[in-house]
Amino acid sequence: MLLEHIPGGAKWRYVWGSCLAFVFMIQLVTGIMLMTAYSPGDSTSWGSVYYIQYEMDFGWLIRGLHHYGSQTMVVLMAIHLLQVVIAGAHLPPREVNWWLGMGLMGIVLALSLTGYLLPWDQKGYYATQVATNIAGGMPVIGEFLQKIIVGGTEYGNATLTRFYSLHVGILPPLLIVLLILHVYVFRRHGVTHPKNPEGTGWFWPDQAFKDIAMGLVIFGIMIAMVLFLGHGQPLDGKNEWNDPESSVYTKWAHAGQGGKGANLDAPADRNTENYPARPEWYFLFLFQLLKYFPGDQKLIGTLVIPNGVMLLLTILPLLGYGRMRKFGHIFGVVVVSLVLLGVFVAA
Repeated sequence: MLLEHIPGGAKWRYVWGSCLAFVFMIQLVTGIMLMTAYSPGDSTSWGSVYYIQYEMDFGWLIRGLHHYGSQTMVVLMAIHLLQVVIAGAHLPPREVNWWLGMGLMGIVLALSLTGYLLPWDQKGYYATQVATNIAGGMPVIGEFLQKIIVGGTEYGNATLTRFYSLHVGILPPLLIVLLILHVYVFRRHGVTHPKNPEGTGWFWPDQAFKDIAMGLVIFGIMIAMVLFLGHGQPLDGKNEWNDPESSVYTKWAHAGQGGKGANLDAPADRNTENYPARPEWYFLFLFQLLKYFPGDQKLIGTLVIPNGVMLLLTILPLLGYGRMRKFGHIFGVVVVSLVLLGVFVAA
């Protein structure tokens, strides 16, 4: 694994795949640590997350890293996707690895979606309803599919336990399997390098140094987001963060009480009317499409356009066979750039 030859030498632009794997490892570690205190259930989930955020020593940091880690993975995934098509690494004979990458992207987004509900707060509860209603709007199978996802006709304990099972028991092992296949196929074909590359290099130590250095930079950015973005909600009442008599350790162990870390909204309330449901920024494009295609046209925004884009991304490698290769390369860069631009503009 370490003795991989790199024609043209190590490059900073090759780091993004390794950085994605690094952040996924952070997600696994912090996720397992959160599982030690999290209790899935419509009467226990919010309370256990409250305990993690405000009372568990450094629970705010663990939860914050997990929260911002999911967003970091989406950003790194977008950069990696664009870098791959710019390098032409999606074209034959690497089309299988592109499709494996598309599968990994789908699982990462599914992990984000399923994890959103687990705190069982107002924000996650109502945003998940919008997402499942989109699935329920599919022709023929929509109603049945929504019932399977929700675990019945109402959102409750069955919904939460199903999302939890997907989030911790099904999707992560599936991602690990696809990631191993992705790396195996990548190593089989090697790095997509320019024609007539100058010089040579090896993964160890040349590229490994760049991968580790960038991974540490990204980890530092994640720590900074947890500390300084201020998305957390300060605790009312007893607040050890603001108590001048608290020790330095106590202050930082319970810094969630001062608003550090990820936000926790009020407990989910089924009787709330007109709650402004908003998903994380990387799913906002779906909400925007619902605004552009209201009423009878909603299937265009919820089904036709998203699935059409996924189909287009899937067939991109097929446009690069033979004499079509140059066209397929340019077309892939244009398509991926426009898709990412649309998603980030909507956010």
